[in-house]
Amino acid sequence: MLSLCLSALLAATAGIPVELRASDAEPEDLVTPRISGLAVPAQARAGVFLYGALSTSARPLRALLLRGTDGGAHWTEVLPPVSDSEVLYLDFFGCEGRALVGWSTEGPGELQLYVSTNCGATWKRRSKLPKTVWSQWPQHLAWKDGQHATVWLEDVNGEAPLHVLTTSNGGRTWVTPKQPPQEKPPAQPAESPLEVRDSTGTRWAVRHEEEVIRVERQEPGAEPEVRATLPMMLQRKGNKLVPAR
Repeated sequence: MLSLCLSALLAATAGIPVELRASDAEPEDLVTPRISGLAVPAQARAGVFLYGALSTSARPLRALLLRGTDGGAHWTEVLPPVSDSEVLYLDFFGCEGRALVGWSTEGPGELQLYVSTNCGATWKRRSKLPKTVWSQWPQHLAWKDGQHATVWLEDVNGEAPLHVLTTSNGGRTWVTPKQPPQEKPPAQPAESPLEVRDSTGTRWAVRHEEEVIRVERQEPGAEPEVRATLPMMLQRKGNKLVPAR
């Protein structure tokens, strides 16, 4: 009954609002979009972004970064394929974007920075962040502007102390400062990364439900409006991912 209800729900929408590459998913895999955050850049023409990973029950399939430029009704996958990884942080300064991508299959791995100079339409790998031990993972990343940032790396095994890296050239290179920064990594924000407000006060939110993921937009003084419905389970069909039946 649930599968019939899902099929009816998807048929009632104007098609699936995103086209996803199958990548190395196997036909028998059930693939889930795992959305961990959304971002609304100040530059309106940049649109709205959803980020996280496409995952199977065994591993993250690849990092996921979706861009919507029509009010969230349709989405485009804009990040080059980065296997076994997820998008951890996303920041914008004008039309310049910064996305930190981390390998997360069977433990923490390589950390890479991807950048966009055209409001998030396309992204290129800029650098690999150096680690002192392989098991380090970002506790927090803070950009002061488009050039200066600090990232705090913690050892998930608890064997190495907190490690700090900084950049002063937009992430092209990262160094360990001789004098650790005075500021501490901020505490976890009270706001959910799945609910943000843009410069006009419009609220955007991602809702994970049992069978679907909903993207909502709520303008000031208005009721929430569902802008897109994404299926929770996908399967490979040719070179694309389509809703699992």
